[in-house]
Amino acid sequence: MEGKMFVIGDRESANLFKLAGISIIDAYTQKEAEEGLKKAKEKGASLVVVLKHIVNDENSLRNLANSLNLTLLILPTKWAKAEPINIDKLLAKALGMG
Repeated sequence: MEGKMFVIGDRESANLFKLAGISIIDAYTQKEAEEGLKKAKEKGASLVVVLKHIVNDENSLRNLANSLNLTLLILPTKWAKAEPINIDKLLAKALGMG
């Protein structure tokens, strides 16, 4: 995969990624995360990680990422509502088969 990786999230949490050398975009709300996706695309991103606790509408965010041709990973955090993960479904979706 060519392109850059960005992390979108609140400054307190995202700074941990910055220490690892990953570019971050500050966002505290869904709307700011959506704007962050657009900024990341403008800066050459191909992979964007969004911290889940700032996301209200995951499907909307995924649709925007798809329209921008970005690979999106929504990363659960300790502040996000816990939900079970279906690895088979996620893998099929990532491969464009689901």
